[in-house]
Amino acid sequence: MNAWRTGRILTTVLIGALAVPLMYGVLHLPPPGQADAPAHSNVSAKYIEHGAEHGGSENLVTGVLLNYRALDTFGEVLVIFTAWLAVAAVAGTARQTGHESTPPSPIVDYVIRMLAPFIAVFALFVIVNGHVLPGGGFQGGVLLGAMLILLSLAHGGEPVADVVSLRTWIWLRAAGVLVFALVALLGLPLTGYLFGLPTDPTLRHALMIVLELGIGIGGGAVLGGLYFSIAGVERS
Repeated sequence: MNAWRTGRILTTVLIGALAVPLMYGVLHLPPPGQADAPAHSNVSAKYIEHGAEHGGSENLVTGVLLNYRALDTFGEVLVIFTAWLAVAAVAGTARQTGHESTPPSPIVDYVIRMLAPFIAVFALFVIVNGHVLPGGGFQGGVLLGAMLILLSLAHGGEPVADVVSLRTWIWLRAAGVLVFALVALLGLPLTGYLFGLPTDPTLRHALMIVLELGIGIGGGAVLGGLYFSIAGVERS
């Protein structure tokens, strides 16, 4: 009991010690919407003026994600992959047997079969054009994952999960992490630092498309894997 009380007191003191500088900083922030705030007069203006040139992307959001804050984006991709690992570890990968699933309506079955190829093509379009149009790997990955889940809900998870082997699924889910790490390492010989993109426009655009494909394929496979693990239909 004494140890628990001591730990509680130390936690309260630590939270208070952290809260004081944080509250001080918040109180000294410029009012929301202030035109001459540093975020508006310096940061945003620089991104708008030089973002396409420095980031190598006509889509400024993509340029920020894959250039200015590439390390943070790599962390997001790693978090997505880790989330699947955690769910798979908790839910297990043993296939559920002995249960009956309700067959889909013929209309639902037909609509899903007709829409799935269009969803896949649109997802690929969103991924590979993310550096020039709204979209990118994360958005396209969500479309691919939604397509896998939609097919699984309509036709059962086992047929979808059995399209490729479990080992192939694992490689697909790790695509975002592996591709991002590879491009980060390529930055050393090409630019002299990690996550650096070359100044040559053709090579830079090619690497950005590769990054988007890795993020999109990896994210879509992870979303499908989350469903497979929770539903217990993935092969061990």
